[in-house]
Amino acid sequence: MRIATLSDLHTDHADNRDALVKLALAIHEGAADLVLVAGDISHKDDRIVRTLQALAVAAPKVAYLPGNHDLWFDVPFAPVRDDLNTWDRHDEGLKELVGALGVHYLPSGPLYLGSVALVGSCGWYDAGFLLPEIRAQLPKDALQSKQLGGAMWSDARFIAFRDEQGALMDDASVARRMEAQMQEHLQQAQARPEVKHIVAATHHLAFEDVVLRTGTLPWEFFNAFMGSAKMGEVIMAADKVSHVVYGHTHRRGRIELHGRTVYGTPLGYPRERAGLDEEGMVQACLGWIDLPED
Repeated sequence: MRIATLSDLHTDHADNRDALVKLALAIHEGAADLVLVAGDISHKDDRIVRTLQALAVAAPKVAYLPGNHDLWFDVPFAPVRDDLNTWDRHDEGLKELVGALGVHYLPSGPLYLGSVALVGSCGWYDAGFLLPEIRAQLPKDALQSKQLGGAMWSDARFIAFRDEQGALMDDASVARRMEAQMQEHLQQAQARPEVKHIVAATHHLAFEDVVLRTGTLPWEFFNAFMGSAKMGEVIMAADKVSHVVYGHTHRRGRIELHGRTVYGTPLGYPRERAGLDEEGMVQACLGWIDLPED
């Protein structure tokens, strides 16, 4: 079983759309059985569709989970719109959109391929990766507004997760719901005797070990919106997990953590690939997982 992995394609940028063509060709030439996309294609549905269609030509199967950008509403300020609920887009809208293409939407359940299962979640953040010394410096409303001085985390404008009563949910509550769903799906895959290998994927980070630290603002403030260590605990509780794929950070990395390979190969923004030629881009921004077909 050969799995190609991508994340943070951000196809709103023309240079990234050009890069996608080269990545799709490399996936085809690499004889991938499946492409796993770990979020952040675009907030525009037509670009999500075109991207997944291109990848579906490159490999027999495609699995996808959304990133925070994919969940954005294309409106000036979503939280003031009582008629908008990000859960609707997460649970149903994107599922229907990509399902019509034959793409497996991972938040709806695991994808089983013989002895391999793919389990995935967007995940969310709970400010747990915020350093205590940085937290102590923040204005009282900085985390709620996602704004520090003139810098804003854009989810504040385009995301509106609501509870059953229609009230806006805080980020930690969103993270707990994402983690509970991931736990349920991991347990389902773990319980299947034919499953020998689980590939777990999240958009947001699940481990402190992959959080980039600079010790400076505003970078460390934005680490509050990188992910949740509780998601990592959920993933590590499933002993059939062999690989964990992440996105979101735009910083490539690969580590071995408690016997699992944890890595990210985001495409990111064009400026973040300065100095990479075409071959270097493909090598840096396309991941591969090879698993035995037991």
